[in-house]
Amino acid sequence: MVGLRVLAALSVLAASLPACSGAQVAAAAHSNDPARNAFERAMALFRAEEWPEAAEAFRAVAHDHASSPFAARSELRLADVQFRQETYTEALASFRAWLRYHPSGDDAAHAHFMIARCYVAQMPDDWFLVPSTYERDMSSVHDAEGALARFVRDYPESSDLAEARRLLHDVRLVLAQHEYYVAEFYLNRDRFPAAISRLLGVIGNYEGSGLASRALLQLGEVYLRTDQQPEARGAFQSLLETHPESPQVEAARRYLARLGAGPSVPPDLASASIPVTQPAHGAGGERTPRR
Repeated sequence: MVGLRVLAALSVLAASLPACSGAQVAAAAHSNDPARNAFERAMALFRAEEWPEAAEAFRAVAHDHASSPFAARSELRLADVQFRQETYTEALASFRAWLRYHPSGDDAAHAHFMIARCYVAQMPDDWFLVPSTYERDMSSVHDAEGALARFVRDYPESSDLAEARRLLHDVRLVLAQHEYYVAEFYLNRDRFPAAISRLLGVIGNYEGSGLASRALLQLGEVYLRTDQQPEARGAFQSLLETHPESPQVEAARRYLARLGAGPSVPPDLASASIPVTQPAHGAGGERTPRR
């Protein structure tokens, strides 16, 4: 199922295309360079959303003007057409193939961003609306998170940076929700070490998701249930220090008052690693996350 968020975002894709497909090319449309003119005609079809015709025109530029810089640009636009036609697997392969031969420059930034967009586009809508169930294979969501994080890191001057950051926040929220859901799955089965590991993952890997304060409170409660009072104090104190405005603060204060003075061990966020989970059958036919 194609995400409605993705369909809404498609309308702004043309604006995010590199400069080579904008005013610079348009200014040369009536030059004596046949490759430029052919490319601009193809871009006109692209802007008109005439996808089959645009694809054919870009292929013609790439074939008939193979030695021109517009050949490579046409090949990249072909991948954009595939994305606009919602053939995301094919578009992903095309962007990757294009980057093998053109790894740098403004067009490369666009290709990297679109690779991330392809991953996001394959995420169903309900992954953005509710916590994803523990059975789901999250590997594509991890791929989206990794691609977006690399783009934000490597292209801080890109015109797509704001959109990339927004998508990265949304994807990380999905991952945090999933990890929180899995932690509750383990808690309901008294598998406390596994639940602790997942809660640490939410806190350590997805700060900004809005779930860290809830995870800290629940982490402290799990430590109390397993008679780890120094670790419980550390979790509650960390909640007070890092999320002083959160709704969980009052509960954390009550727990600390009940515990009284004593040693405190802060959460070990260095151990907060998130594995890619896949569907698996546990003992007795129960479906559990694979570690």
